[in-house]
This record gives sequence, structure tokens and C-alpha cells, in this order.
Amino acid sequence: MASSRSVSITYVPADCGSIIPGKSKAPQAFRDVGIVGKLRDAGVPSVTEYHALEAPATFSATTFTTGGARNEGINIAVCEAVEHTIGNNFRASAGQPDFQLVLGGECCILPAILSAFWKHADSQSHSPPQRVGLIYIDADTDLTSPTDPNSIGTFAGMNMAHLVRLPGALPRMEQFSRPSGEPVCDASNTVLFGTNMSLPGNKPEHFKYLFDNNFKVVSSASVAKDPEQRAKETLEFLQDKVDIIVVHLDVDSIDPGTFPLANVPNFTGVEFENMMRALKVLLGSENVGGLTIAEVNPDHDPGLDMTERLTSHIVEMLAARK
Repeated sequence: MASSRSVSITYVPADCGSIIPGKSKAPQAFRDVGIVGKLRDAGVPSVTEYHALEAPATFSATTFTTGGARNEGINIAVCEAVEHTIGNNFRASAGQPDFQLVLGGECCILPAILSAFWKHADSQSHSPPQRVGLIYIDADTDLTSPTDPNSIGTFAGMNMAHLVRLPGALPRMEQFSRPSGEPVCDASNTVLFGTNMSLPGNKPEHFKYLFDNNFKVVSSASVAKDPEQRAKETLEFLQDKVDIIVVHLDVDSIDPGTFPLANVPNFTGVEFENMMRALKVLLGSENVGGLTIAEVNPDHDPGLDMTERLTSHIVEMLAARK
């Protein structure tokens, strides 16, 4: 197995990567609905909490230059803190590492998380070193390069661009890498799952890059049609390519018609229960060692009912891990 049944939770209260405020409140919202107690009550043997940031990292109105990003400094500082925290989590585990549950906040901390996973894998006495993979559940491709003339400088929209290190990616993000210095993601270890093929922000040049480079892309329409089968196919694709899988759930992959929890609505056609059915299959894999949850905006959930529903499903899935 990629991890033990124990869970390490890392809270990352940040909304500095995009313009709309609220995501920095998500970690506390998960705590307010009792995620720690629920995990313990469900039989998870040990739950440990870590705080990556001393204070929430929030967006400030600012300008940017072509080739850069708004709030670039604080975004990179958040990533550095996250990598440091996840690395410490791994080092604190005696024997098999805890399952890493990262609650944001921003999606754009993912390069730091993957970097920490790669470096931990490299530090173990495996020959050859274990390989890390990513299942990127997100309606967006997030392939905007900082040098794109149409870029509006939104750091979150550059997430996949930094994961695969597109031309024009921010040089300071290169520190989040495999031990070899290569990007944390490429077509051999990455699946884009739940991508909204009709979203205007997912531009033809983004899909051209993905398909020209042989990335596996699972559309939101196909997930809506058969969630379990798409999840099984995704795991089969990665089966012989990686040893440890990180699942990234951006809640904008869930259609907002009946579940408007995401920071920015994205009409994907994938209902909440269908996405949970897919996620249950994915988290049932013994190769999955971590889950990140991003783009939850509690301002859209005054009574925290949606956060409670999401938490209950996640707890059930993690408690069921063998």
C-alpha cells in the first residue's frame, strides 16, 4: 500500500491565487463540521493535524507584468510552506506513511504537494525509486502560461502549466520538481479527470498540447455517464506507470446546479453523488496515498450543509481503506 490507514490532515487557508475571496475559510469549515472527530469515530486509527500557514494567505488587488502572475510572491511562499509541511509529515511517520489529506484553499499548491511526494519516494530504500502519479479532477485544464498574451495573471489558472512546466512557466516554480529536477507531471503519470470540454477557458491550444503529448483526458460528460467505469479505467491506465497516486479534487468539477460549493461555478453535468461514486473507486485503490480538496468556498455554504455532505463522504471513503 502507498500509505497506512492513519490520516495526516494539512490545512492550507489560502485564496491568494485568484480574485474571488472565501476559499481561505475552507480549512476551518472542514474543522467546524467535525472532520477530525468523524474520522476517529469511523475507525481511522490515528488522525494528526498540521497547519501549513501561520495565517490565511489572501488575495490583494495588484498589477502584473506579462510573464508573471498577480500576487506571485505570496503564492510561491504558500507553496514553499506546503512542501515543507508535507515533507515533515512524511518524516514524522514511523514506517508506512500516513495517508495525506490536504484541505485548501487553493488548487495551485499542487506542485508543492507533488514535489513533497516525489522527494519522499526518492528517500525510501526502493530500487528503482517509486513513481508518483496524479489524478487531476478538475473542470479546468489550468494550462495558461504566464507568457500567454491573453493571460490575466491568475496564478490558479497556471496550475497544470506549472505541474508539467510549460514554456513560460514561472522560473521560481521550478523548485517544485522530481529529485532529478524534471517536472512533477507528464503524460506518463497524469490523468485529467472530469475536464469540461466545452468550457471557453479550456482553449483549443490547451487541448492541442494535451493530445499532441499523449495525455489521458477523461471528459466531464463521460464521468457523468458512468462514474465508476471512468474511475476504473483511470486506475488501470496508471497501474503499471506509477506506484503512488495523489488524487486532486477541485470541487468545480461538480455541477453547481444542485451543489454550488465551488469558488467559481462550472456547469460540468457531473452531479455531486456521481462524483462521489467515482471518487470512492479511486480512493479504494491501495496505490492512492493522498487526497487534496480545493476550491471550496464556504461563503456559498452559510449553513455548511454542503461541506458536511462532502466531509461525510470523504470520511466514509478513508475509513473503508484497507
